[in-house]
Amino acid sequence: MSAPVCLPRWGHTWVDLPVLRLPMPGADLIPCATGCFQTPIAIRTPEDPVEQAVHRWFLGHHGAFLVWRFLSASLDRLIREPDSRLARLAALGYDAYSVMLAYSGSCSREVYEDVIRPMMVTFDPAFSGRWARDYEPLPGLLRRARAALGSVAAEPLTSASKANLVAHMEVMRRLVPDGPSLLRESGRARMSTTDAERARFDEFFLVSRENVCVSRYRAHRAAVLSAIGHDLAKHPLRPEYGETLRTFATRL
Repeated sequence: MSAPVCLPRWGHTWVDLPVLRLPMPGADLIPCATGCFQTPIAIRTPEDPVEQAVHRWFLGHHGAFLVWRFLSASLDRLIREPDSRLARLAALGYDAYSVMLAYSGSCSREVYEDVIRPMMVTFDPAFSGRWARDYEPLPGLLRRARAALGSVAAEPLTSASKANLVAHMEVMRRLVPDGPSLLRESGRARMSTTDAERARFDEFFLVSRENVCVSRYRAHRAAVLSAIGHDLAKHPLRPEYGETLRTFATRL
């Protein structure tokens, strides 16, 4: 099931982002055809503070989708080829994911409660990050990769993944300090995630599942990382975030 290629109608039509086209998790990119047509991918950051916060919520999640794909491939390779260099590369992926969490969740609590959370509630009252199909395999892959490496060689990966959990909790504590998640509020927290819910998560974040050629994927990935990097340079969160993204981009 694929997300629509047009902007949705449930309240965030003003998010000016190109649809992120991705293959399903585990599926390969396809080779580029001869004379492959490449459309320029432009991402502009709005100046209005509220629009900027919503833009970061969606763009940061696009970055997370791309990092999840990188981590899945990196951890899978680590399981087959335990190597300290590859472990450091996967650790860099977790560091990049921590940046995406901080960036997407950098809005004020008021904007989250008044604008972003209601958008998700309107879309689906139980909307949850648990529906992210690209993230689902990562905890299991991480456990297997750490076991394959052994505790000493896995230390950079262990440290980065733990720091990533801390980053996630920091965003949750700041934006939802007292209340339960939408999923818990809905009473559906104990139910298994369905394919329909996974598709809903894609749809909300403007992700289309389809065959994607290598050049198009790389161009969109570069555009997302560049846009986030430029935004962080103009509106810094932490000094190390920009350097983390630059290092990550050079290692892809």
